[in-house]
Amino acid sequence: MGYLFHPKVKRKDGTIYESPIWWAKYYVNGRPVRRSTGTHKKRVAEHQLKHWEGNLEDANPKKDRAPLDELAEDYLDDYRINKRRSIEQAEDYVNRLRKTWTGRKAVTITVSEIRQFIKAMQVEGYANATINRHLAALKRMFNLGMEGEKITRRPFIPMLRENNVRRGFFGDLEQLAVTEHLPFVLAVAADMAYTYGWRKEEVVTLHWPQVDLSEGVIRLHTGTTKNDEGREVRLTANLLGKFKRLHAETQMLETKTGRKIPWVFHRNGTPVKDFRKAWDNACEKAKIGHRLFHDYRRSAVRNMERARVPRSTAMKVSGHKTESIYTRYAIVDPEMMDDATRRIERRAEQTSLAQRQSDSLRANNGQTSTKHMDGYDSN
Repeated sequence: MGYLFHPKVKRKDGTIYESPIWWAKYYVNGRPVRRSTGTHKKRVAEHQLKHWEGNLEDANPKKDRAPLDELAEDYLDDYRINKRRSIEQAEDYVNRLRKTWTGRKAVTITVSEIRQFIKAMQVEGYANATINRHLAALKRMFNLGMEGEKITRRPFIPMLRENNVRRGFFGDLEQLAVTEHLPFVLAVAADMAYTYGWRKEEVVTLHWPQVDLSEGVIRLHTGTTKNDEGREVRLTANLLGKFKRLHAETQMLETKTGRKIPWVFHRNGTPVKDFRKAWDNACEKAKIGHRLFHDYRRSAVRNMERARVPRSTAMKVSGHKTESIYTRYAIVDPEMMDDATRRIERRAEQTSLAQRQSDSLRANNGQTSTKHMDGYDSN
């Protein structure tokens, strides 16, 4: 889908002005083409743009016939080929988009229809962030379609402003209350997430070869994490004891069933994947309100900030690649604010004391100088 614009031109004296001539931008085989229409009349320029785009359609009669369903399948194949761990989320996005535009040729989807799609999701109560993930999936579909030369143009896809950063986190007592109502294997997973701030997928996909119980170390290999960087942490004494119990229970089950169980977190040999029901029940019984497992991530960051762990080390532990994302999780709670206030007050008191001592010293020096002068005059 092409559009018109006024290019900015630089004069010889260095000043910049906007040309009155309309220029057009459109795509040929996925490549952008910018071209002057030679007119300052917008209606004439629009007609010229449509003429150029019409010639493109005539020159590529077999293109632009791809339905959105085909682009959606290419999008999922891209996830499978690259072995992305969020394939289930991608499938959810695709199902929703197909529900709206199944059977439609991709190039016939207009900006107006996309805005209607956004309104419909808002009416259903979806947050802007969730809607944006669907729109990002749609945008990726069109990009892949153009890369594969299945379409020659794509619509503008507006994105919504996001301002829904969660502020939820766990305190030590709340964490204990939740784990009391979780099965032991899930309670250990929760303790681990609360201690190190690891993502849910990084915790539940942990395999025993990654755990060295003799050294008390857990290793995530390069390429297995979201940021593709390896990671190593040392287990706390509390977690080490719980991991040894899990390992013993796993070995007993292997002996009983006669099959190898590679997963650390499993239910009778079946790897733990989704435990939303058990999680919601535990939160309800603990009477802490609705919480997300991901709240452990920001809680761990906050705890490391409280413990004065160097930021570079804390980022390595939690797996944050950039400091901008880390600081988004480094929530300053009332207790930390109170501590900051106490530190400011102590500094102010020290400054005031130093000032009084300085004033007293100057006053004493002044009195001493006067005595010397008095003695000099008397002689």
